[in-house]
Amino acid sequence: MPRRTSLPSQTTTHTTIKTMMKKDSNKMTMRRIICAMAALLLPLGGLATTASATVYGNFMDPTGTVSYLNVEDVNGLFGAPTVSLNSLDFTPTEYEAQCSACPTGVTTADILTLDVQATGGQQINEVEVNEGLDYSLQSFDPTGFASVIVTATITIDITEVNGQSVNNISEIQQVIFDPANNVTVSGIGIDDGVIIGSTGAISIQQILLDNGVTGEATRVRIGLDNTLRAFHDGSGGLAHIRKRDTDFVSLTINGGNPVPEPSTALLMMGGLALLARRRRGARA
Repeated sequence: MPRRTSLPSQTTTHTTIKTMMKKDSNKMTMRRIICAMAALLLPLGGLATTASATVYGNFMDPTGTVSYLNVEDVNGLFGAPTVSLNSLDFTPTEYEAQCSACPTGVTTADILTLDVQATGGQQINEVEVNEGLDYSLQSFDPTGFASVIVTATITIDITEVNGQSVNNISEIQQVIFDPANNVTVSGIGIDDGVIIGSTGAISIQQILLDNGVTGEATRVRIGLDNTLRAFHDGSGGLAHIRKRDTDFVSLTINGGNPVPEPSTALLMMGGLALLARRRRGARA
């Protein structure tokens, strides 16, 4: 039986989206260096997906309560989204990290940004980000190992209160992964499965209160910094992790009455059930 061990989570210092876009050119430079280094590992059996920046545009919630504006990512790995009620859904097809004989690992990363704009007299009360991934680990060397890691940080920047522009109201949240953000096989073993991540419901009103601001948020800028890493050492085997789903859900209110939203559990259930069926079919 494969033996799982947990690797320590890696902590990364993040700035707000506004600071990142206007001031932190060093971060973009460092990301290009990381992508270039990952590309150099390809001859050794590594796959670190890279692409170019993509602007996806604007998307309107068909219920008329919220719009998702200026949707774009740095490396184009999330793919064009679709809107389902008040949820913006991404289904990436090339967002993955894979390698063999790569003890120092390969990295695939992207940063997605978008604005959530309340419409029709609504206010933004909560936002939630969910994602699903699958992984495959193979180690055929008694002294080898295979491991994958996923990290995701959400930056929330409230840019409009009661229809008026505001500055410097920000908060950083981490996506929490189940069963964990890392999985490892040591020695001889094979393991594959699904990892589910969620921020849970993030109270926008609480962020305003924490910053001493009264009123209702009508526009919020969100940044998702997402990194996948794969490691493998030994004779034979591989490590592979792939992002399959990312959802943004926004709950808006009007006069204190919540607008009905799709259940987050149902949103994730459909995609993950399909993912599980595909994996069973592949092993049959």
